[in-house]
Amino acid sequence: MERVEIGDCLVIAEIHTGIAAERLARMDRVLALAQSALGAPFAGFADVELFPSLHAKAAIYCSRIVRYHPLPDGNKRTAYDVMREFIDRNDATFTHLNGDLMDTAQAIEDLAASKLEESAFIDWVGVRISG
Repeated sequence: MERVEIGDCLVIAEIHTGIAAERLARMDRVLALAQSALGAPFAGFADVELFPSLHAKAAIYCSRIVRYHPLPDGNKRTAYDVMREFIDRNDATFTHLNGDLMDTAQAIEDLAASKLEESAFIDWVGVRISG
């Protein structure tokens, strides 16, 4: 699977924060937490992946950026766009069920507020990915 790298994440974050990607890259906290979040979908032990499916990896990208909060602003928007970028790069499609963008926004808000557990978010994303 094709990953979303730190440079890609910072460019996406630039769109949402208004802070140049080059400047974000010089912020130690941003870099450390973003790199940690971007590595999480591919975590595992020996030959066992913690998140083997595309939808689980996509959800973990989003969840960990939201939870680690690496950016001064725009974490939820960046997390969503990183998730979508990962899905697109891997030839799949994310669909808002019944065209309901507010459902997606609410799920990410609930994830950020710890009202939605990460495992439930993985399932939620799984229903919305095809391809």
